[in-house]
Amino acid sequence: MATAKKTSKKKEVSAGQGQDMVPADLDMSQYAGAGLENTDRESFAIPFLAIAQKMSPQVDKDTDQYVEGLEVGDLFLTATNEIFKDEDGVDVVFCGFRRVFLRWAPRDEGGRFKGELAPNAVTAMRANGEVQEVDGKLFADDGDLIRDTRIHYVMVIRPDGSYTPAVVSLASTQIKKSKMLLTQLKTYVAKGPKGNFTPPTFAHVFHVETVAEQNDQGSWRGWKFTRKGWTPSKEMIHDCDSFSKQIAADNVKVDHAAESGGSSSSSDDNGSGDGF
Repeated sequence: MATAKKTSKKKEVSAGQGQDMVPADLDMSQYAGAGLENTDRESFAIPFLAIAQKMSPQVDKDTDQYVEGLEVGDLFLTATNEIFKDEDGVDVVFCGFRRVFLRWAPRDEGGRFKGELAPNAVTAMRANGEVQEVDGKLFADDGDLIRDTRIHYVMVIRPDGSYTPAVVSLASTQIKKSKMLLTQLKTYVAKGPKGNFTPPTFAHVFHVETVAEQNDQGSWRGWKFTRKGWTPSKEMIHDCDSFSKQIAADNVKVDHAAESGGSSSSSDDNGSGDGF
């Protein structure tokens, strides 16, 4: 017969961005940041908020990346394997943006990630004939896929109110959604004490869902972003502002290989739209 585990009667308080609870009589603030003194940008890799697709290794029980309980259409964080079910979605706050071109080896060579290229570098490569467009996709001379990718840095808000930074990566058929989202954020006008103004992107909470999509090349789950309201607390606004400044200072490392298990077969690889 199992013995019931005794629970502590100590009063507990939320740990802010984490899910654990910290005893109220233990003041950890005096040790804030301890143990991270020698870290730098290369020491961390921000997780992706990703969509589980039919070909995702995380839904395949025969792979070492399998995540129990994850189903096609669910959202999940790659670093922690936290799952946000398809029927529930998850709320996010947008804190920053970057456009890059990602270079991937051909699929028959493993489809591994081979680095980032700036948009102006790809423009020069096109002018020099080093890349060619085939069926709406860009390929280098050696067969590498050059994918136009829109990186959105977000705070993911868990159901319990805690939150954590992550990245949403949009490419191929999802680029138009990135453009629509940025247009909505840029053109939103609010009234302030001194008149109308454009709020910071992190002033808004968006609800994220996945939707079924298809074209003549296949079917997949795509992204859907719906504005829900204003960011709920000054603390979250402050943390999002700090995150935004880290992004602007290029102090946030993104491990693109981790998004899809190191392969270019990402969530939206069925459609065209990798060009300009």
